[in-house]
Amino acid sequence: MASSNDSSKGDHAEVSDTDADLAQISISEAWTQIAKGEKTAQALESHLTSLEKKIDDLLASFEESERAKVDEANSEASDSRSGDSNGGTETKA
Repeated sequence: MASSNDSSKGDHAEVSDTDADLAQISISEAWTQIAKGEKTAQALESHLTSLEKKIDDLLASFEESERAKVDEANSEASDSRSGDSNGGTETKA
């Protein structure tokens, strides 16, 4: 009976080796997938950085345009007020 126990231990060791090999393959595949995911994340981050820069440039352009319009409106309002102060009163000679 000792021989049957020995053979079952040998089979168990063989199965463990196969399980270990499968586990090693699974770990290797997991690392490969992680590396692939990291590359994808880096590419997405690069694209997002580019989009963020474009949005910042558009916002700066819009703010500059609005600032120029406000300055122009203030200048026109100031000119019309200074014209009203002289034109609103008549002087007799």
